Formats: sequence, C-alpha cells, structure tokens
Amino acid sequence: MVKGLLTVTVVSAKGLRNMDDVGKSDPYVRLWIDDVDSQRTTTKVGTLDPVWNETFKFQVNKQNKLHFKIWDSDAPEKEGKDDKLASGSIDLKGVFEKHNVEETHELTHNLGFSKDGVITIKLHFEPAVAS
Repeated sequence: MVKGLLTVTVVSAKGLRNMDDVGKSDPYVRLWIDDVDSQRTTTKVGTLDPVWNETFKFQVNKQNKLHFKIWDSDAPEKEGKDDKLASGSIDLKGVFEKHNVEETHELTHNLGFSKDGVITIKLHFEPAVAS
C-alpha cells in the first residue's frame, strides 16, 4: 500500500485551444486524485500559453492517478458555464518509484483526433514513514 505526500506543480501549458471571440482563452487547471481533494490553479486571462508555476499538496493513500482538466473561465454572468479545453491523467506508479518526475502531456479533444497543445507538470512524492 502506497501512502505519502504528493506535491504537484502545474508549470505551464502551450498552444491551448482558442475559446473566446478575441482569439484567446482564460485557462485554469483543476486537479484531483481518484475523486479525492479537488484543487485548482488561478485563472490566467487572455492567453493560449499560460504559465502558472503553482504548487499543490495531496495526501496519497492507495490512490494511483492524478487527474486534471483545463477549463476556459467564462464571464461572471455565465458562472458555472466554463468550457472544457482538455483533460488527462497521470499514472502515479512512476512517481512512487522515482520520487521526482516532470511530465509533459500532449492535449487532445474530439476523441483524440485534434491536438490542443501540451501541459507540463512536476511531481514529487514523499513516502510516509512507517510507524
């Protein structure tokens, strides 16, 4: 059984899909581990190449995947109507073994037929000390 602290840094994305009339998107990333402890980055306004460099911590207790969705934040009057830009997941087995991993994932939509840029995420795992 794997237990410990997973530190996730959402570094950046490049080449995201344009979702706004002005040729840009307002992206943010929502992260979670197997439906536990959802967290999100700040919104970067008016860019298809956002840089977040934001770090999040997750307690791991047998979970084995980090999931993420990139959303385009819409105007406040359309709250709850944000558009999904892309999604994906990272199998944590390699992170549990190596402890430090940097992943760059190609983003797709339309069942994988269209490419929508890449996202870079750094992961660090600190196993719990057995008592």
